[in-house]
Amino acid sequence: MSSKEELIKRLNTAMAWELAGVIQYMQAAVMVTGYEREIFREFFHESSEEARDHAEAVGEKIAVLGGVPTVEPATIRQAADIQGMLEAALALEIDALKAWEACHEVAEAANPGTMFWIEEHIAEEQEHVDHLRKLTGKVKFAAGDIDKSKGTTA
Repeated sequence: MSSKEELIKRLNTAMAWELAGVIQYMQAAVMVTGYEREIFREFFHESSEEARDHAEAVGEKIAVLGGVPTVEPATIRQAADIQGMLEAALALEIDALKAWEACHEVAEAANPGTMFWIEEHIAEEQEHVDHLRKLTGKVKFAAGDIDKSKGTTA
């Protein structure tokens, strides 16, 4: 397999995760209930739209490289409550980040602009992972950095 074919294969994996994001986030947007609905419906809806935009962009890149964009999404995780939805979103974004990082490993097969474009996607995915780690409580602050009498950082 040529390096260009390997890049196309890996871009298709990234596209599959973006397609999964479209569906997973759309379902979460319509399924979220309770008082969380007011907060998270729009978050999930916007995340679905962003994933669709990413899927379209990567599909265009695959086509310009001479490949055929996939129509098969990656694993779609479902949940019935907000914590589960956020955990599923975090898992999705971690998988998408790994897929984009795998693209970067072989990006020299394209041109410098494509490599930069992939790096931009990696940065965006990392921001999503970081945000969802905070939302799911996966970020732990060092106890010594908090002034407990004021409830703020020292």
